[in-house]
Amino acid sequence: MAEEQKEGAPAWMVSFGDMMTLILTFFILLVSMSKEQKEGLVASGVGSFLVALRSFGLPGVMNASEEATVFRNVRKRFNLPPEDDPERRVDHRDAADLELIRAEAAHALRPHDELNQPALARFEVGSFELSETTRRYLDALAPTLRPGPGQVLLLEGHALEDEARGSSQRWLAFARARAVASYLIEEHAFPPRRVEPRAWVTEIDAPGTATRVVDARLVIPSEDG
Repeated sequence: MAEEQKEGAPAWMVSFGDMMTLILTFFILLVSMSKEQKEGLVASGVGSFLVALRSFGLPGVMNASEEATVFRNVRKRFNLPPEDDPERRVDHRDAADLELIRAEAAHALRPHDELNQPALARFEVGSFELSETTRRYLDALAPTLRPGPGQVLLLEGHALEDEARGSSQRWLAFARARAVASYLIEEHAFPPRRVEPRAWVTEIDAPGTATRVVDARLVIPSEDG
């Protein structure tokens, strides 16, 4: 009598097991090749990973207190004391932001001309709503800001630390730039692909610098480019 064959594991489980083994091996290699073998660095990496998961990779979803709680709990699991100065912790999003800045800086080196319009829109403290005065100002300047073929209108939003901090500050700055972009696209039929809202990563709160505003730069390719 032939022995009855037992049913094996589902195919998806085999693939899942292989994938998890590869991921584990990858992280082991990362840690082993690190110049500094410190538990604190691993804990910071795990904390950043958990924050990214719980915030779905979107800045502003978790506040500073919630992020600090995640890092504190992870350090407890590694039997580490609380951080001496949590404010000095590098934001897990900074690396990605800096890579984008480097790419944009390299692109900015290409020959081009610019038409600058500072303080295109002004905002109340903590707000990204367009006032009636700002709307009328945008209506008046729209014909001169409309990007033509090969041109891009850059809208750079600003926010200060007295309104928000960290990722929330950058989110507010971007929301202001996006509000101006949406108005120009919806009310003045600007081509969406030629309007690019941005946020300043770091603000300098000093006399003569931008504050709660959105600046505009109409980038025009140079004939020499």
